[in-house]
Amino acid sequence: MSSTDVKVQASGAPLELLASDSRAPENRIADHPVWAAALSGAMPKAQLKRLLLNFYPALAGRGRYAFAAKVSQISANDGKELFLALYDVLKKPEANADEGWRSVLAALGATDAEIKAALAAPSAEAEDLVDVIRDHGLKSGPCEAACIAHMLERHLPKLWGKLADSLAKNYGVKKDALVYLRYEADRADKVDKWVKHLVNAYVVPADSFKVFEGRRAAREALWAWTVLTETVQ
Repeated sequence: MSSTDVKVQASGAPLELLASDSRAPENRIADHPVWAAALSGAMPKAQLKRLLLNFYPALAGRGRYAFAAKVSQISANDGKELFLALYDVLKKPEANADEGWRSVLAALGATDAEIKAALAAPSAEAEDLVDVIRDHGLKSGPCEAACIAHMLERHLPKLWGKLADSLAKNYGVKKDALVYLRYEADRADKVDKWVKHLVNAYVVPADSFKVFEGRRAAREALWAWTVLTETVQ
């Protein structure tokens, strides 16, 4: 089914609709009780280790490039910009998600065997999160991918910065184990600017049906994120 088959009456401009979605409690990922406990230090260390082990294969390994699917759907100039960002990930040691999360997990007491097992045998919830993001980026189009980036991806650098603060303050994690999280936190403004560009380029001019589909894709991604978050409860 395409936008030519279904007519959707917009209840607001695209930016207004995305802003309304962003205000919904379930979309503020750092406010979820699980993450709030991790960020405040209220979560037991063993539970935090399990949480991050569960997320590891969705953030590293195959999940490390989940958002890269947008490169096949966007303009040549935007594709070049995204390629350069991926090049940084490949060339800068501090940008290596695989090693960065491994250092965090080791600092929380995870063994090499636990870390390898998490990556080798991801949970169904972790696989679902990666699949939802990749499938929308590859098969749905830039509007859907941009909405997912707006509702989820742009919040991650700040979340990792807050997590780094909590790990240092509440869990005794040393500075050298937080290099990756600090690198991500320093990218917050850049990521926010990039995502705003994607929204202005691919969501704002889209027809009402595509905006509806984009918002639905974002809800699917956020739901997958939430389900994975709640695997430790």
